[in-house]
Amino acid sequence: MSDGENTKLDLIEHFERYLGEIHKVYSGEQPDGHIGYDLVEYHVPEPGVTWVATNGLRFQPITTMVAQELVCGLWDQQGHVAHHLVVSMASLVLKNAQGFEYDRLFANDVPIVEGTSIEGVLACPNPVYGQDFDLVHDASGKLRIQVITLVPITRAEIGFVEKEGAEMLWEVFRLNRTNILDVTRRSAV
Repeated sequence: MSDGENTKLDLIEHFERYLGEIHKVYSGEQPDGHIGYDLVEYHVPEPGVTWVATNGLRFQPITTMVAQELVCGLWDQQGHVAHHLVVSMASLVLKNAQGFEYDRLFANDVPIVEGTSIEGVLACPNPVYGQDFDLVHDASGKLRIQVITLVPITRAEIGFVEKEGAEMLWEVFRLNRTNILDVTRRSAV
């Protein structure tokens, strides 16, 4: 088994450990070729969270310090939004041939989720599972994959990050007990 195949198996096992059972796989195969990754939907029944992750982005010719995959988690009824955000951000990675760094901010001029105040995405360490989830090592302990979590944020939160930094936004989220798994939430700032 090649190192890439071994890493693939380790990643699926890693994601299932944290994100729950695989609920559905969306093939990246398109009529005009493969888009470069598949999407895998995971489900955590309690409290009812859908996680959507790329699988295969790490094999694409993109510039990163460590191979990357993207993930976004939202309440089950908003799983389609997580799907949309992961596809949008993965497309951006492939278009620019450049991976993301933590605390990278993506802002839009209008809501990216209709009927909400969500106008951007913050690429960050996973706020639910932490570093053990974010960094995937192989059996020898070598770091193989960095998982970038995508968190939808509001216009006011975008401005706050631009002014104060992402770390301060996490502090505001913590103090306000902000439910970042809900795109219909009010702004934390």
